Amino acid sequence: MINKYGLKTIIKRAILLSISLVSLESFNAAIANETPSNSTENQQENQKKNPLVGTEWQLVDWTEKQSLTKENSTITFQKDALSGSGSCNRYTAGYAVQENSMKVGLIAATRKACPEDIMTQEMLFLGALEGAKIYSINAKGQLQIAYIKQKGIGILTFKPTNNENSKTVEKTVYISPETIDCIGVVPQQCLKIKENVEDEWTLFYGSIEGFDYEPGYFYELKIAQKKN
Repeated sequence: MINKYGLKTIIKRAILLSISLVSLESFNAAIANETPSNSTENQQENQKKNPLVGTEWQLVDWTEKQSLTKENSTITFQKDALSGSGSCNRYTAGYAVQENSMKVGLIAATRKACPEDIMTQEMLFLGALEGAKIYSINAKGQLQIAYIKQKGIGILTFKPTNNENSKTVEKTVYISPETIDCIGVVPQQCLKIKENVEDEWTLFYGSIEGFDYEPGYFYELKIAQKKN
């Protein structure tokens, strides 16, 4: 349990790591896994003003002991879902933000195997995201996410990727004829999706632009995905 002195020390460290935009009240609410009170109308307004949507962010620094590998860990935010590369596998999850508070739901990911150092990076990265509590955009335009560790607080730092240098690639995905109950930030219905016929189904918490799902049909879709 964090005592009053320990909490002040942690907050001071967070400020030194460019999380100075977060107030003590917001920090305490995030630690307690509470959402600051607000009306539904204000929550919808905050969602519209979400500065995270529309940008792909690449992990460039963190407070974990392991150095980052050459395989990028990324995150892209949609209205109510996030997705990206853990460094080996693709992942997706539901999320919600309010002011500087952030909450990420259970993460679903594909199950490809990679070298040990890359898998370790991915495990730490996805675990950090699930523990996300606070975010801010610093003076350099970098996204920083504070998350709870076993001892203290960790910081993930991302840079926005250069969209001008990104390219679109086509890929085929398969979608199950039935959805399944799942819990992201809130209970919802998730699509079951996979990239190869022989793979196991994984849960998809978001939506696919231009695709209207109807249950009872097995879908084979060609989708465009932006990659750097």
